[in-house]
Amino acid sequence: MKIAVITLGCPKNLVDTEVMLGILSDAGHEFVGEPAGADVVIVNTCSFIAAAVQESREVIEECIELKESGAVERVVVAGCLPQRYGERTWKMFPGIDAVVGCSDFEAIAEAVEEVARGERVFRVNEPEALYDETSPRVLGTPAHLAYVKIADGCDNRCAYCTIPSLRGRLRSRDPDSVVREVKELAGAGVREINLIAQDTTAYGTDIASDVTLPALLSALDDTGVPWIRVLYTHPAHVTDELLSALAGLPSIVPYLDMPIQHIADGVLERMGRKTSGDHIRSIVSRAREKVPGIAIRSGVMTGFPGESEKDFDELLEFLSAGNIDHLGVFEFSPEEGTAACGLPDAVDPLVARERARTLIDVMEGVTESRGLELVGRDVTVMVDALDPGGRVAEARTPGQAWEMDGVVAVSLSGGASSEVPAAGDLLEVTVTGAAGFDLEARHAG
Repeated sequence: MKIAVITLGCPKNLVDTEVMLGILSDAGHEFVGEPAGADVVIVNTCSFIAAAVQESREVIEECIELKESGAVERVVVAGCLPQRYGERTWKMFPGIDAVVGCSDFEAIAEAVEEVARGERVFRVNEPEALYDETSPRVLGTPAHLAYVKIADGCDNRCAYCTIPSLRGRLRSRDPDSVVREVKELAGAGVREINLIAQDTTAYGTDIASDVTLPALLSALDDTGVPWIRVLYTHPAHVTDELLSALAGLPSIVPYLDMPIQHIADGVLERMGRKTSGDHIRSIVSRAREKVPGIAIRSGVMTGFPGESEKDFDELLEFLSAGNIDHLGVFEFSPEEGTAACGLPDAVDPLVARERARTLIDVMEGVTESRGLELVGRDVTVMVDALDPGGRVAEARTPGQAWEMDGVVAVSLSGGASSEVPAAGDLLEVTVTGAAGFDLEARHAG
């Protein structure tokens, strides 16, 4: 059958899609780039917050309209949204043909075959699945980079978060399985690995093993991948051992993705973050001291119930001081079933939005200032893509994660005999400018 797959949400969801693609490919199905004309459209959904649910809803409804017009035969809704709403998914979308939970991706081939026979399919079970290196997989990223999920689920139980109910308890992969997968990806030409989980710093704490994240990084250091990046760490679990690994292992890039959510103690306590503003400041200070050239990315939330002007000003001051290099900003969303839903002292959504915009504006200036400090300096970048004429490369420094942070526009100013770089190549370039979140650079060839 001709199958179109639409993925929404985070890289962790993307990996689930890649495994579904691998399973469907092994079953002999063909993939098409657009839903129109497909026998089956699979929408792998996100439902983390209300905005994600709304995006999923809009995409599913568009697919149902295509089905009603005859351009699509069957529509399958998969992932976090059906995991969250279960049987209610049928009522939300009467025109769909199958509901597949986020822990049932391994049964996607059977589900597709059943809907092709005209059956209605409901497969939503407890979140227990965990892929490994033997799982078939078709990368949805450019060929030179990949995500590797080292664990699934989360035990942190932050007050605002739906993830534990969607993804279940923490389940860490066997370290040897992760090493084997990374080696296989390296053999296939992958040049950058991004390690992901709901909380990568909790890796290994749930299994009978002494291999936690720093030990895993040490085991991955000689797998042949030049850049290995750690994403989604939790400030309550960042240790000096992890910082030493970031500083001392050649293939581990000096990059710390550490969503802090806030810096004011009262807000952190109400969020259930199990950390404090002073602890976060200490981690940032130690990271800058221990890891030369480190880039720190974070995520924060505005408008959490009880966030006062004083709390927000403390967060604004922390970010304005340049403690964070790259930032994602979210507005609080009261989610059904979470401890934060219905808390008193709600913040006006318009106030939360204005605070978010203020932080984004401040961070653009901070990131640009960081970039201007690099002007005239030589840095190493990884090429992601070339323009059609081969004269400009889109690239990233080790301090820029793919599709999360800014990019580097590299002018390829070599002569006619200069070799044109390819995606995944590492180049030494000279930074020539900075604007907002992005850099400009020159490569002599």
